[in-house]
Amino acid sequence: MLWLLTSLLFAQEPDMTMVVEASKDIEFFVSPIKIQNRAVDISVETVIDADAAFTYVGHYIKNIKVSTGRGGYEPLSLSGYEARVYNERTIQYAWDNCNYKRDPLACAVKNSHYYVETIVTVDDNQLVAKVTIYDSNAQVFLSASTTDDKIVKWIKQQEITIKQEQQQGGLLGGSGSATTIHKPKEELPLKWEIPHSLTDRMIQQMLLGMFVSVKIDID
Repeated sequence: MLWLLTSLLFAQEPDMTMVVEASKDIEFFVSPIKIQNRAVDISVETVIDADAAFTYVGHYIKNIKVSTGRGGYEPLSLSGYEARVYNERTIQYAWDNCNYKRDPLACAVKNSHYYVETIVTVDDNQLVAKVTIYDSNAQVFLSASTTDDKIVKWIKQQEITIKQEQQQGGLLGGSGSATTIHKPKEELPLKWEIPHSLTDRMIQQMLLGMFVSVKIDID
């Protein structure tokens, strides 16, 4: 009886062995676009949806290529892997163990995924938008940038030309003379400026070009 009870106790003991499978997800966290506006000129346009980069990464992620393990790469759709893209609002449903708003790069390293950072720097003469992708070791994996410069044109003030003719002699005619007088404008040339600006298309085109080039090596 004692043997039978012992056997039943061991038979009912739960199996605590964990089966760990390799992740089939390639994950990207995309921060909101950061604007560093140092321009004094208030006509410079820097308004953009902060989640524009997140939206476009989610759309273009299908263009990445994944290593085959045989020295080549294949489209994501044929690789057997899935790509997932998160922003500050959605990351909590996948990784709630880190504060992505405070230090997204540190969180990406901790949770072993990619981090996409977009920074726009503006001054009175130029706008630079830069996207950087970091890997899970906090190393720059890929980067791209685009610029828009302020256009300045000087328009010269129009000169005035006066032509005077003088006739000498009687009714039968005689000699004449003509005098041409140029009167240049005293005002300075007019300055015509076309301010630089941040557009959604700049971000869209830059991210499209980047993710067509992304190649992921799987360990």
